Amino acid sequence: MTSLIDVGTSVVIANATTKAFFGTNAWEFFTAGWFGRPNASGSWNLSLNELVMGAVHGGATLSGSTNTYGMSQSWQQLGVGAAIQKNVRDHGAQAIATMVMAPVASKLLKRVARKPISDMNRLLKSTGISTSVGVKI
Repeated sequence: MTSLIDVGTSVVIANATTKAFFGTNAWEFFTAGWFGRPNASGSWNLSLNELVMGAVHGGATLSGSTNTYGMSQSWQQLGVGAAIQKNVRDHGAQAIATMVMAPVASKLLKRVARKPISDMNRLLKSTGISTSVGVKI
């Protein structure tokens, strides 16, 4: 069974990771440039689409770029590696703190709210939702 609290913790950690390396949240990183959505906005914000298209078309490299992606001249000259380094400098400390604190907060929440969580899981199981969907609180 999948715990909704654990899924929430994973989403928080994924957001912190993509913010630290790519300057944007996980949703924006994975969907920008696909499904008719525009690429990530900002010179230092990168999306998966930009990285894939740069690798496929030989545009974005660690040392420089020959493809513009609509990014600023400073980004094109410095390359993907510089963008990732800047994002880690700007967002790395916060991301590390989030990656450490989110599981701790999740575990604390599970301990403090053990009784209400247990009651909710029992209710979900009795209605058949928990077994059919495979989800618990």
